[in-house]
Amino acid sequence: MLIIFNILCLFLVILSFSYSRVTQCRLMVAYTPEERARGLMGYRSLPDFDGMVFLYKDKEIRHFWNKNTHLELDVYWIKEAKVVGRSYLPPVELAGIVVVSSPEPVDRVVELLRGTKCVYEGILLSPELEGSKGKDAKKK
Repeated sequence: MLIIFNILCLFLVILSFSYSRVTQCRLMVAYTPEERARGLMGYRSLPDFDGMVFLYKDKEIRHFWNKNTHLELDVYWIKEAKVVGRSYLPPVELAGIVVVSSPEPVDRVVELLRGTKCVYEGILLSPELEGSKGKDAKKK
């Protein structure tokens, strides 16, 4: 029993150490309908940011597309401070226009540069997380 306890403690120490090394997300914020509609269109790089957060007052199924988007993005679907899904949104040059949708109604969406791992309001956003897969991109 003591061996199991020690293994569990070691696992928790390793987990907390790796979690503490993850940086806070540096996000642009889209509050208004106009900002949300524009999103990351036209950007070819984000030298001072990891991505963008889209804030909503209600929970709905959300749909995002890559029109005029030149960045590879991981899209995190968030409901009440919990990640309920993750989707990949490719640059328009690689795949044409594609649409991704949240797996359930959400009140926040975070678009991160592909492969970025960071913490947003206490929520770990990482492409390595199990159970964070959303619907695949669909060609429009």
